[in-house]
Amino acid sequence: MRTPKCVSLLLGMLLTLSACGLVDRDRGRPPLTPMPSNVPTGPEYATVDDVVDALGKGGFDCKVTLRNENKFGSDAVCEVQHRGTTVYNDIDVLSTARYSRDEIGDSIAVGRREYGHTIVAAGNWFIWVRPGVYAYDMAAALPGAVVLEPLPVK
Repeated sequence: MRTPKCVSLLLGMLLTLSACGLVDRDRGRPPLTPMPSNVPTGPEYATVDDVVDALGKGGFDCKVTLRNENKFGSDAVCEVQHRGTTVYNDIDVLSTARYSRDEIGDSIAVGRREYGHTIVAAGNWFIWVRPGVYAYDMAAALPGAVVLEPLPVK
């Protein structure tokens, strides 16, 4: 006699859980925020070391303090001494085989909107420059780079 009660209870719980899943099913992932149209498609870099080298050629000796590499790209933090200030550059280089331009644009948009980051970007890479007032100097050192100011929070 206990089995019918357990089955009824179990079916009730199952229906409740499935109803919750059905309610949220239509939400899905929000659409990607495309890469801003003023961001050039190149240059593309293979690793953060390539971006650090480009900064060096542009006049900024960037000392890498943190590095992470994986099959989908690489990221690093490097420090530059500029105008008496330590400028921190959080560099992300994303694999174009894994990420579309809009996926990279979506990552940039999150930093700009949700965290108020000033970003330097081009191709398949972007840099969060801290303090943001120096972003234009970093962009001037990198071929094709543009500065993307923070976006208002939605």
